[in-house]
Amino acid sequence: MARRTKEEAQQTRCHIMNTALDLFCHRGLAKTSLTDIAKAADLTRGAIYWHFKNKEELFISLWQELCEPLSHQLDASLNPDEPDPLGRLRFFLHNALLKITRDPGHRQMFTIMYSLETIEIEGEAFTLREHIHKESRRFAQDIERSLANGVKHGQLPATLDLTRAATLLHCTLDGYILNWLHFPERIDLAREADYLLDSLFLQLRHLPARCD
Repeated sequence: MARRTKEEAQQTRCHIMNTALDLFCHRGLAKTSLTDIAKAADLTRGAIYWHFKNKEELFISLWQELCEPLSHQLDASLNPDEPDPLGRLRFFLHNALLKITRDPGHRQMFTIMYSLETIEIEGEAFTLREHIHKESRRFAQDIERSLANGVKHGQLPATLDLTRAATLLHCTLDGYILNWLHFPERIDLAREADYLLDSLFLQLRHLPARCD
């Protein structure tokens, strides 16, 4: 019986998270309260608070479930003993692009992330935007470290400006994802993934050295 109760609690938690993700995506993070989530999930507020102490904890739990497993795939390209760090980085980015296009949860999470940059927010929503900014900075640093590993293994020129190259890669991918979210009829992100990455990685190999 105890095992069943634990399983039911996990099912309730998943139901809350799925409902919250849908509301955050369609209503906006700032405009969605735990009461809204409870009503949409057909649960009491007490049931929500039994699993999550506040909206911040709920959102971060969603982030950890959706984004962290994917980000760990980047670890291989950061390994100094990896003989093909650039290939591993490309493999990670390709999987990430396909995941966004094929998994509704990931698509919703990216929609939420980008929407937080275009509206005036405060309180919990501001704190959550800062969390996203922190994770974005960490991701950019990991990209830079991956590129540095590529330089170390002779896959990229020694003169490569790592910060500039990482910014180019990060911003171009963000731009493609954002445009795909707004104009899915114009951009087939899954189909364009190989072309996009091949173009970017070719460009990285031929970027001019920075002259200050």
